[in-house]
Amino acid sequence: MVREAVVVGLVAIVASCVSGACPAAEAAVTGPMLGAVDEHSARVWLRPGGEAEVTLTIRDPDGLPVFEETKKAAAEHDFCLHWQAGDLKPATGYAYSFTWHSGGGEAAPVGPWPLQTAPPADLPGRACLAFGSCASEKFPAIWERMAVEGVEAVLLCGDTPYIDTSDLATNRRRHREFLAQPGLAELIRTRPTLGTWDDHDFGANDSDATKVDRETIRQVFTEYRALQSFGENGEGIYTSFRRGPVEVFLIDARYFSQAGPSPVDPTKPTLLGRQQWEWLKRSLAGSTAPFKILATGMVWHDKPNREKDDWQTYAHEREAVFDFLAEHTIRGVVLLGGDVHVSLRLEHLPAERLGFPVFEYVVSPLHDSVIPSLVPKNDARLRWSATEPNVFLRMVADTTGSVPTLTSTWIQLDGTRLHEHVIRLEPAAE
Repeated sequence: MVREAVVVGLVAIVASCVSGACPAAEAAVTGPMLGAVDEHSARVWLRPGGEAEVTLTIRDPDGLPVFEETKKAAAEHDFCLHWQAGDLKPATGYAYSFTWHSGGGEAAPVGPWPLQTAPPADLPGRACLAFGSCASEKFPAIWERMAVEGVEAVLLCGDTPYIDTSDLATNRRRHREFLAQPGLAELIRTRPTLGTWDDHDFGANDSDATKVDRETIRQVFTEYRALQSFGENGEGIYTSFRRGPVEVFLIDARYFSQAGPSPVDPTKPTLLGRQQWEWLKRSLAGSTAPFKILATGMVWHDKPNREKDDWQTYAHEREAVFDFLAEHTIRGVVLLGGDVHVSLRLEHLPAERLGFPVFEYVVSPLHDSVIPSLVPKNDARLRWSATEPNVFLRMVADTTGSVPTLTSTWIQLDGTRLHEHVIRLEPAAE
């Protein structure tokens, strides 16, 4: 009977591992990960893998502790821990480490790891960011290439990871697997890592707010990311991230979609929702960054298939964004999307309307599955395309010269440069 019980137990464990609920995997430590890091604060994330008491310590260049806080992991939030450290100095190299008081075992990560705060926002400077979407766990070299290319922060633009369900346990498991993959696990320890979602990490392909359990999906996203904020009033995940001369607005194009009338045209459905629309206007108008990246998972043009998850479906809100830019003379704006498994550059507006062009960059996929049919060949706005696997976008904003520049390069995991585009922010005409 004892032997039979052991066999039955082993069969149950193997079956649970095959289904993705392996107890050992659930108990594994995930992280640490740097989240939003600005001039004066830093967010740090860690999942001990079970009930544990852990202290985060941040030390200055002289080795003196400037932040120390102990937290207890609990099952309620799948044992995910979040710290927020303040009163840090700009452009300063710190080091962070952990002390384990309980749990964790011999494999518990201790550190230290470097933590670099952002440079003063409104002084001349340079920032190097990486953007990517549509990722699998099969290509550690893509994350290693980002490190080689000197990126200072990583922005994940959806389908990162693929989940395709609203199930709570599956969402948590897939986020653990994604963050623990080789290459990325090392990258997120030393580079701020932020992001938004697209359809496959928001319940299902071509999904919107009416088709999924958005509250459960949002709960897990907030557990497994360390953004500065997650929307407002417990809704959405939109936020912004400033690094020197560039500010990234991570727009949530899923949580509010189809959930009510549009704030710009009540006869049509919304994409952004009223509170996110007001946030976006307020944030854009108040931004002092020379370059502003409006990043979503979905593309801003008409995706050439039958799916409706693109900004063309909500052209009334896209045009309202353009009108707002024109009304307030907001320059240096780039639209960014992923989703379609091809890389693209489009030019949306003639200079006559705004006095400057607005470019759309599409970077996809980080994995190796491409979809040539989703190149919008008949779109007059298309300026360049590539149907290549394993691509990320390296974006360098630089205001140290006489003219601010934004240099964007589509790079493959072996270092191949597919395309480069430079925006020069010339002084506005009188």
